[in-house]
Amino acid sequence: MRWLSNLTDPASVPDLKERVLAGEVVVVRGGFQRAGLLDQILDLSLQAVSDVIGPEAAAAVAEQGFERIHEIVPAHEIPGLTEEIYKRVNARAPQDLSILIPSVFAGVNRHYFETSPNVRFHVPFDTTRGDRGLFNGFTKKHGEGKLTAHGPHRDSWLDCPDNGVNIWIAIGRVKPGNGLTVYRNEYEGRQRYTGMGHINRDERLSEPLTFDLDPGDFVLFHTDQLHGSALNYTDETRFVISYRITFERPHFPNGHYHSYCHSGLANGPLKAAAALPALMQPSYLRSFGQRVLQKLRPSKPKRIDLAPSNNGDPRDMRVGEIRPTDSKTCVARLSENEFVSFDRRCPHQGADLAMGHVANGRIVCPWHNLPFDPSTGESPCQSLRPLAVKTDSLKADA
Repeated sequence: MRWLSNLTDPASVPDLKERVLAGEVVVVRGGFQRAGLLDQILDLSLQAVSDVIGPEAAAAVAEQGFERIHEIVPAHEIPGLTEEIYKRVNARAPQDLSILIPSVFAGVNRHYFETSPNVRFHVPFDTTRGDRGLFNGFTKKHGEGKLTAHGPHRDSWLDCPDNGVNIWIAIGRVKPGNGLTVYRNEYEGRQRYTGMGHINRDERLSEPLTFDLDPGDFVLFHTDQLHGSALNYTDETRFVISYRITFERPHFPNGHYHSYCHSGLANGPLKAAAALPALMQPSYLRSFGQRVLQKLRPSKPKRIDLAPSNNGDPRDMRVGEIRPTDSKTCVARLSENEFVSFDRRCPHQGADLAMGHVANGRIVCPWHNLPFDPSTGESPCQSLRPLAVKTDSLKADA
């Protein structure tokens, strides 16, 4: 799977729309400010800080950057602040996208867009230690990936279209340890998932793409790329706004719960009818009926099984491989003669670490890209318990 980075003039790529829809991942540098929108969104967000928290906090954020907002605004205030920014960004979405889309996709004059863009504040995980109930409550209302990390998923698993494009925009700086993950090698795969839209624990994943983004940079990728977010183990807050769009009428293979507006109507006198073209589909009526049935007969969550253990000789493993040994333990080969066994369950949300990978000598969780030190079992998140690990040395030719 190809991908383009450091693209500075996306409108000069005539087939960019087709390439993204075919699975290409594209990084556009400085695209949001070239469209004249970054400063406006920053001003809007700073005004929200002033209105919700106070003028002094807004002045401090303006000086130090949104990367340091967790040092200025208490963690328990972040959900309310995010709600306020949501309201303001939503109100601007039709106008902003009418400017942004033509600047990115040459010749595209009409599109559909999700009525509510996504505002994503990921403060360092350890700073939420005493307020995770508030953050989880926000997640129940708005979904994962806004204030809390989101495991690997395709948007269509979560009642979104399967023919769209995500525009994932850095409003503040983004690092690999707090940002987006895209599992591009799995784009054409058919991973199994639960009724809640979570990937099964026994799905093995390759190392994902991660991104270094400056404010105004953004990533373009198909809504059915397998993607998620890293658990923020950095010392910076990640502030992102993302839009979902489609070029044709949105197609909903699962539930049809999200509202999409037609851009040709949303900015004109008929804006009250902008959502109707996307709603006039059998998928909406079918999903409406399913919602009624779910309220009458709530479904029980399905059990997620772990992958079967592998009792083969660990010396047959390749360097960097992780293999389950029983229902509770797995082993990784770190080098020719160095092996480590450890708990299969990630201490964050219970992902099966046997499905993860080794990167830079670290054991990496397949769901939220969190690395663990194989010597100590510790992760960069001090508020998580360490893995129980046991280092062992074996001769490759023994």
